Amino acid sequence: MGDGAVGDLLLQWWRQRDEYQWRIGFLRSRGLLPVLRWLIAGIGATMGVLSAVNVVLPPGADDTVFRLGWAVVAVGSLAWAARWAFLPWPTARESAVLVGCVDVLMTLSALLFGDPNLAMSGIPILLCAGGYVVFFHGPRLHLAHIAWCTVSVVGIAVWLAASTPDYGVQVAVSRAVIALLVTVCILPALQFGFWLLQGSSKQSLTDPLTELTNRRGLAVSMQRLNEAAPTGADLCALLIDVDGFKRVNDTLGHAVGDEVLIRTARRIRQSVRGDAVVVRWGGEEFLVVDRIPAQQAGKVAERIRAAVSAPAQPPVTVSIGLATCTRPDLDLIDVITAADAAMYEAKARGGDRVVVTAGVR
Repeated sequence: MGDGAVGDLLLQWWRQRDEYQWRIGFLRSRGLLPVLRWLIAGIGATMGVLSAVNVVLPPGADDTVFRLGWAVVAVGSLAWAARWAFLPWPTARESAVLVGCVDVLMTLSALLFGDPNLAMSGIPILLCAGGYVVFFHGPRLHLAHIAWCTVSVVGIAVWLAASTPDYGVQVAVSRAVIALLVTVCILPALQFGFWLLQGSSKQSLTDPLTELTNRRGLAVSMQRLNEAAPTGADLCALLIDVDGFKRVNDTLGHAVGDEVLIRTARRIRQSVRGDAVVVRWGGEEFLVVDRIPAQQAGKVAERIRAAVSAPAQPPVTVSIGLATCTRPDLDLIDVITAADAAMYEAKARGGDRVVVTAGVR
């Protein structure tokens, strides 16, 4: 790979969109999110308990200021742990705030030993926060974390140089370089590598043309949908076929056909709830699966039909089959099969319409 290709990859990495929700969904689909949440809470609780012990038995300097400092770390860490243990997984913004809080608490705990050598030895604990940022957040938050680590390390190095009479500068520089290699240099490389692997994984679950979920990604998306569904919501499937798409391809070319598919996918996505699963089902067919009251599903289908047929060049319409199910134990494929039959009925009746099944039992 040439230097230009590497540079392009690095630029793509820096410009990447925040994939926080996708990563959470990926872990949730594999049942790992609760385990990770309790692990994070456990780390915070451990840090809080150890800091509380240090309030009573300070490991370094022993005066009121240091005891108050350890008390702040103890309370902050325990509150942080309680937030992870008892509240839902944080939003992307809340997660970033929590990262900032733990950076401050970890750095403060290193400083409270009252000795620059011990403080420098404790700074690598920031790897815990850095590892979390690597997995869940993009390079911009990571840059903020790196800046905090750098300022902390440089500040402690100045303290170490000033308090060490013999070879203070040399000791401070060598200790700082090691600390910076650990906290600043390693994790960005790991995040870049993780981003490359994630891109390959995500591409396998996403249609490259429309950027919708593909058939392989349906199971992962459905688990996220089922967990977020309100109580009593029905399983609704809409199968959508672009009317006369072969004619568009044959007369205007495949490039125009691709633009029609992209436009249709975008309009479908904009017409449904954010939690709804939208899939490129194959060719010019799209699938929407959602958990909403059955009486609302018809309105959603009509909204999609109207959105797709809105003026554009070339103009297209869609045939939509809608099936709903109130039984929690019925397989999704049965609902999709019913929606598929309704979609073919809509096409047989001239297209540009919605046909609703009586319901899957």
